[in-house]
Amino acid sequence: MTRPHRSATATALILLCLAVVGVAGCGERSDVREDVRADVRDESPVDPADAPIGPLHARIATARGEILVRLRPDEAPVTCANFANLVERGFYDGLGFYRHSTVIRQAGNPFPDADDRWGPGYTLAPEFSPDLRFDVGGRLAAVRANDDPTAPVRPTEFFLTTKPQSERFTFVYPIFGEVVEGQDVVNRIRPDDVIERISLEGDPGPLFDRYRDRIDAWNERLDRSGLGRRRDG
Repeated sequence: MTRPHRSATATALILLCLAVVGVAGCGERSDVREDVRADVRDESPVDPADAPIGPLHARIATARGEILVRLRPDEAPVTCANFANLVERGFYDGLGFYRHSTVIRQAGNPFPDADDRWGPGYTLAPEFSPDLRFDVGGRLAAVRANDDPTAPVRPTEFFLTTKPQSERFTFVYPIFGEVVEGQDVVNRIRPDDVIERISLEGDPGPLFDRYRDRIDAWNERLDRSGLGRRRDG
């Protein structure tokens, strides 16, 4: 028996169908490859300088109660990184509020005498923000080496305010945090009261990663100073 011949029209239709299926298959494989490439991009490491810094608080425990301070790395990142590093080292545990007035409670000097000031071997440049002013009480601020407008910051010393201060102080003493709980405790602190412990609440990792080189240099100076102790546990 003679095998029937396909018509030219039938053959053309078959080839057209195969071509359509082939194009659709290629398109699907292209989409899959693009999805894989997208997944690889999503998993690429984030530059520490771009990593988001979440909320970070410091809880200051005293015999008169606890003070919860919100740190402001969004406005004073280097100052906050330095303070958080000192907290993690346990530097402030057991230090007294050596300076006291109707407006401030100041701590961070291992020597309990305002006339005998200690330095760890490094200083910080002051960071100022127009959004952080002494127009209310409960500010956490850094201490300058002296009243000169160009003076650096003493990196271990800080003060908390009990009430608003004159506007002229806003760009003299850099603010890097604010009291969110325990303002009454700040107000009750008296000369020679002691910081029992300061602990961080939140993840300081992204902030530390951003300033890792500086923190390593600071810690080297602190270790060398003999007073820059590290917390055990």
